[in-house]
Parts: sequence; structure tokens; C-alpha cells
Amino acid sequence: MSFYPQIGQGTVSQFPLRRTRKWRAITNELESGEQFVVPDTTGGQIEWYLRYTDLSDAEMASLNDLFTASFGSYGSFTFIDPLANLLGWSEDFSKPDWQLSLLTQTAGISDPMGTQRATSIANATTGTLQVSQSLGISGDYVACFSAWVRANTAGIVTLQRDSAQSVAAVGPQWTRIYVSGTGMAGAVSSTFSIAIPAGQTVDVWGAQAEAQPFPSPYRQSTSALGIYGETYFGSDEMTVSSTAPGLSSCSIKLISRV
Repeated sequence: MSFYPQIGQGTVSQFPLRRTRKWRAITNELESGEQFVVPDTTGGQIEWYLRYTDLSDAEMASLNDLFTASFGSYGSFTFIDPLANLLGWSEDFSKPDWQLSLLTQTAGISDPMGTQRATSIANATTGTLQVSQSLGISGDYVACFSAWVRANTAGIVTLQRDSAQSVAAVGPQWTRIYVSGTGMAGAVSSTFSIAIPAGQTVDVWGAQAEAQPFPSPYRQSTSALGIYGETYFGSDEMTVSSTAPGLSSCSIKLISRV
């Protein structure tokens, strides 16, 4: 499985970028003039317009390699939405996207925004347990997993992406913590987890996974979106301009089937 390459310290695109969402409908007009219109649920697509400046030779080579391997607009690859919270149901740990093991969860807890959208997650066992979610993001990709946490009793909480960990103190004040970096080399999926020690209860809000090295403003998610496994280059040509020794710029159009 091929993934669209990251640039710099682990980003998918530079800003500004443009995204266009398209839907398609099938229309049948009868001799009487009456029309029947039904949605074509398999005909939707997202068009991405990406502009890059000051790319290094190595970064430009990674884009060229994917373009060549895809035979221009013929072959598909996986594209990760640079604007999305990739997690499914970021505020509902009762959904099957999340694996709770023996943890118990209570929704409707006060959150940092002054609403009641946080969840209290309790570990009543004698060992550390995790609430986790797996996503189809390459282990070689840089990603950031973040969440807001608090606890009535001081303790610790651990955020994980596969084997990478970030251990943070947790107390009565809401704190945003995160873990950043790559996952398991060569893997085609990654698991993002919040580990809660034995006997600890932690309030959690704003869980977010994104394809970049640092957390951006939180975006609530419902069904998991943002990983597009059928993406194509929008042209059979890619024009590259050399702007300085060792630096290049280019514009790329991608089309993701949804």
C-alpha cells in the first residue's frame, strides 16, 4: 500500500490549500417531462489543490517517485486529510471504534469549554488498562495524538501511538497532552491509546489524531473520516520549477474517491 509522502518534519501539505467536495446524482427524464433524481453514492469525490514552495531535492524526489509509481493519474494511493481529526467519535467512547477493555466510561462530564461533552474513564482493576483506536495510517507517517485530561486525584496518564509513549501528570486542572512521532516502521495501521493506571479515574475530552507533528485546534469528529485509500493524481503531467539551488516548487491536484 502506497501513502502520499509527508514533507518537512512531518506535514502533508503547505498552506494555503484548497479542497472541493463533489457529489453526483443520476437523473432520468421521462417522455412526460417528469424527472427522477437519485444520489450516486459511489460517485462522490474530493479534489485537493496543493501548492508547494521551497521543497528540498529529497522532498521533491518523494513526490516524483509516487507520481512515477502511480503512472501519473492511473494508479491509486492513500492520502491523509491534513485538515481532519482522523479519530472516529472523538467524544463518544461507547462507539465500536474505541476499544475499552475492562475500563468503564461515564459521559456527560463538564469539559474545558464549559459544556458537558467530556467522559470519565475509570480503571477499577489492579493493572494499567488502555482505551484505544486503530487507524489505517502508515507507521512511517508522523502523527500527533492529543487529548485534554483531568482527575480529582493527582496521578499520571499515558498517551501512546503504538510503542511511542508520552507520560504526563494529571490533576484537577484540565491539561492538553500529546504524543508525536512515527509508529511501527512498515506497518499499514497505527493504534492510538490512552493508558490509565490501576484504581485511577480520568476525565477525557477532545481526543484528536492528525497527520502532523504538533496538535492543532481541536475538531470534534463523528464517523472516522480523513483516510482516503483510493486517491489519484489529477493529471498525467507534473510541472516542477527550480526556484533556487536545491529548492523547487510545484502545484499538484489530487482526486479522492469517497
